[in-house]
Amino acid sequence: MPLAQLPRIERLDLATVELPIDHPAAGLGRSVAVHGFLIDHPDGPILVDTGVGFGNELIDELYQPTRADLGERLAQVGVELDDVVAVINSHLHFDHCGQNPALFGGRTTFYAQAAEIDAVEAHRLYTDATWALAPIAQRRVIAGDQQLADGVTILATPGHTAGHQSVLVEGGGRRVVIGAQVVWHADELASEVASRANVDPVPELQVAAVESIRRLKALEPEIVHLSHCAAYVPPA
Repeated sequence: MPLAQLPRIERLDLATVELPIDHPAAGLGRSVAVHGFLIDHPDGPILVDTGVGFGNELIDELYQPTRADLGERLAQVGVELDDVVAVINSHLHFDHCGQNPALFGGRTTFYAQAAEIDAVEAHRLYTDATWALAPIAQRRVIAGDQQLADGVTILATPGHTAGHQSVLVEGGGRRVVIGAQVVWHADELASEVASRANVDPVPELQVAAVESIRRLKALEPEIVHLSHCAAYVPPA
């Protein structure tokens, strides 16, 4: 059923990381913001990404994160951590799933693409698995698109990773997309480029990334929220 109005969407400033000099995006600036997003849905708050976690010495050494506590950030926008009904991890790199454990053991359901779960389980250095992998009872592994709630649809948008996903939010005749890391910078949406900063030089991923960009733009959203830069606003 369509929502009568678009839910409130809040950008949560969850961390800043310092990119290693050899990171493919370091040339664009080494200090990078990490954003998550709150969808204040009538059925309960939904989070897209949870930022950088605590206690991983290797990540702390390589990326020197400055973190905000997820619960405190939510409280600032009037939401209690325990009220969150769902977390949609755009993908399972450390800066997008790091504070998942703050919601482990409760009623929150975690949504990730099967390709992401497979990558975590297959590659020890893909992420911090203790952050990424929710308890089985709370985990929903999906393959492709899925409607999560009225007006909220998970969209498979591979490119940055094979299992990257975005979120379409609709209500009151309006459309907003949380594109997460479908691109590194908003300019890449405008130019429809799969940049080296965001996508490995693998032909299948490069092609998929451009297709994902075009898919989101074809929805004609009024704004596309992004994980590491200001939102993309389509030209009038």
